[in-house]
Amino acid sequence: MNLKSNFGIIIDRAINELRTGRPIAINDGVDYWLFFNVEHSQKKILNQFESYLDKKKYLLITKQKAKNSFNSNFTSNIYYEIEDKTLNKTFIDFFINPISSEHKDIFKDIVIHKSREFHDVCLELSKNAKMIPALIFKKISKKNYKNIDKLFLKLGLLEFYYKDLKNQNKHISNSIKLVSKANVPLPNVESTTFNIFKSYIGSRKHIAVIIKPESIKKTTNLRIHSSCFTGDIFHSEKCDCGEQLNDSIKYMINNGGGVILYLDQEGRGIGLANKMRAYSLQSRGLDTIDADNNIGFLDDERDFAVATKILNLLKIKQVNVITNNFSKMASLKKAGIKVIKQINTKPTINKFNKNYFETRYKKTGYDFKI
Repeated sequence: MNLKSNFGIIIDRAINELRTGRPIAINDGVDYWLFFNVEHSQKKILNQFESYLDKKKYLLITKQKAKNSFNSNFTSNIYYEIEDKTLNKTFIDFFINPISSEHKDIFKDIVIHKSREFHDVCLELSKNAKMIPALIFKKISKKNYKNIDKLFLKLGLLEFYYKDLKNQNKHISNSIKLVSKANVPLPNVESTTFNIFKSYIGSRKHIAVIIKPESIKKTTNLRIHSSCFTGDIFHSEKCDCGEQLNDSIKYMINNGGGVILYLDQEGRGIGLANKMRAYSLQSRGLDTIDADNNIGFLDDERDFAVATKILNLLKIKQVNVITNNFSKMASLKKAGIKVIKQINTKPTINKFNKNYFETRYKKTGYDFKI
């Protein structure tokens, strides 16, 4: 097998390099660049490579972060040159706290550039590594190009041609396979099968919980549920995730079984660490959407193509969906899954989650009213 032609392996390696804190070398077709995620951009790390790099240092951020930073509407991701003294400040704080007066000097006299395609694939890698979607990057000095492969070997770096890193989410969802399954009796329903699926790109594991498989008919009751460590396990009152999960199980027990797709997409796809960063912002007055945008994420980073891939593997073509989320419905229909009925959930409102639900209703069109 030629690894250079296997985009899945290439993408998986690039994601893992960023996840574990190592920089990646990117070939844009002309030049070579070194990209560091901002979570691993301390000067002591960058200094290891300084003698091989040009002097200019750039910061790459998403258009959502740019809108928050510059109070202007951007239609593309952007990058701009930064100085060494910037890294001496509370640099990561810029990405996890609301912009305040202490950050104003970061934006003095800077020239903003629209991102290019090779920049965008690197931001996507950061998202798929569940890192803050922002990167420091520098060009490798051209004097090193003649023996570039030896340099990468010497520095322990992996080189990636940017076009091999395109369509990451498509490759990730296509790589999903069933790896194991077993019967796991639950309270009030002994006949329950847990099916473990793995995306071999990105190493995410998803679970299809099949409740009363012997009772399931042509139209399958379905709940697409994103993992929620705080809500599902510890019963956090900031959301209704655990409540929705338990109510869905009860519904399926009483209505001919069903399938719960428990997807490894914590925090609307941003990961647990970034979810906690967003919670911290919410405690300072931002709503749930603005908090995610402030870190650099979309309103919702989940990819429900993962769900449709698993449904196809389970040979499920027709469903009743337990959800208030129109995006889930649209994704299923687009993939050719026939939606017979939408079953709404009814959240319990308290003082900790009221603003969360109001925001979802106003900004995302969730199908319920407070």
